[in-house]
Amino acid sequence: MIGKKIVSQNYVPVFQVKEVLAERNKEGELSYEQQQAFDYSKKFSRVTPAKGEKLLKELQQIEGLDEDVIVKAIDILPADIETATLIFHKTDGVDQEKIKQLVDITSKYVK
Repeated sequence: MIGKKIVSQNYVPVFQVKEVLAERNKEGELSYEQQQAFDYSKKFSRVTPAKGEKLLKELQQIEGLDEDVIVKAIDILPADIETATLIFHKTDGVDQEKIKQLVDITSKYVK
């Protein structure tokens, strides 16, 4: 890692990590860290890529939700308000209506 720096940083849902690493796995052998991340994504990805993209678009329609909250909601798929409230632990002044909207959308995708 000497001489390397972070060029950009963005939040990525687990289902997208799984897609990217699956493509890289087809091209050649993954490094140890990539293989660990791939195994994790296979185990904990809760939505298919098609449903995940649809869910991402629906959650982006809720005004005032940060990108990190949206990605975490996709990864966790909270089915109740108590679980969804935990996602907002860093956000000041959480609007209960936004939490209810988030739960209404994500509960449709819970398997």
